[in-house]
Amino acid sequence: MHVAILIGRFPPGVVGGAEIQAEAWARRLAGRHRVTVITRRDPPTQPARESREGFEVVRLPMSRVPLWRTVADLTGIERALRALPARPDVLLCFQTFVSGLAGVRAGRALGIPAVVWIRGEEEYRLGRSRVHRMLSPRVWAAARGVLVQSDQNRLVLLRELERYAPAVMPRVRDKLDVVPNGLDLPGGPFAPGSGVLGAGRLIDDKAFDVLVRATAGVAPLTLAGDGPERAALEALARETGADVTFTGFAGRAELAERYRDAGCFVLASRRGEGLPNVLLEAMAWARPVIATPCAGSLDLVVDGVNGLLVPADDPAAMRAAILRVRGDAAFASRLGAEARRTVERFAWDTVTARLEAVLARWISQAGAA
Repeated sequence: MHVAILIGRFPPGVVGGAEIQAEAWARRLAGRHRVTVITRRDPPTQPARESREGFEVVRLPMSRVPLWRTVADLTGIERALRALPARPDVLLCFQTFVSGLAGVRAGRALGIPAVVWIRGEEEYRLGRSRVHRMLSPRVWAAARGVLVQSDQNRLVLLRELERYAPAVMPRVRDKLDVVPNGLDLPGGPFAPGSGVLGAGRLIDDKAFDVLVRATAGVAPLTLAGDGPERAALEALARETGADVTFTGFAGRAELAERYRDAGCFVLASRRGEGLPNVLLEAMAWARPVIATPCAGSLDLVVDGVNGLLVPADDPAAMRAAILRVRGDAAFASRLGAEARRTVERFAWDTVTARLEAVLARWISQAGAA
């Protein structure tokens, strides 16, 4: 099949979990299918077209004016799809807005089934955003299929629809499937590490400020990532006396070394997670993990069995969990070993076959319609 992946940003560059997964999916699917990625040209120094790792990337000009940027995305994506030498069989749209909206619109015009892959809980927390409340249910209802990353995400999405958009809830429910993130599983054995690791974009939703406060005077902290909150976090580290190393953006190889060397991994997020890629990766390295109860984390972490769950925005609870892991090597080892067993079901071969089956079904249904 020919899969066109639509996504707002695409590596290289400072990107988040959705973009990292999109790149990994493009690489995996390209081993057996034709794959074209359509994305923005951001920064503008990126090439307009490139071939890499078996797939093609088409980058569109990006406006810096928000409203006009949306209009340009909608028209540019359809124009790019029309210009491809071979028509895609399916559009795989990462995130509801703007890729999902553009994909549904272009797919209808071109007769291509569009599948919207919801990547984080902010997309379906309809009570938090008037824009999402008005727009997202319509996009999902118009799509050929809708994907979420975990059973917990599916459950909460349907609850939100039942409350805020009950008329479309049955239509979305009938086309909703779960396909989790894929994962490269490193080989063991896994030696104990030291220090605390946090990773991701340095933005408010990730609550790295809570992690800095929790580790102050307790343990050295490494933050792997970059973003708009970095200067404020550096100032907070100085203010609290926290021992924090800021690595800046970390590529795949560097991040793997960080997981390997960490004593524990902490995901402090306030909101916005789907199925946290960094949490999966840390668990694959058999690291004891501490996480807040975002939707996707609840599908992965069983408190006291394969990790620890702490309330969001609670530095004291997070500090206590870190001290518990650091103070009991046998307990930390048990958590790490069970974490590794938990995520083995996310190996790429398993999840790729699952996505292929789902896409094939939707393509077939579209052809029969």
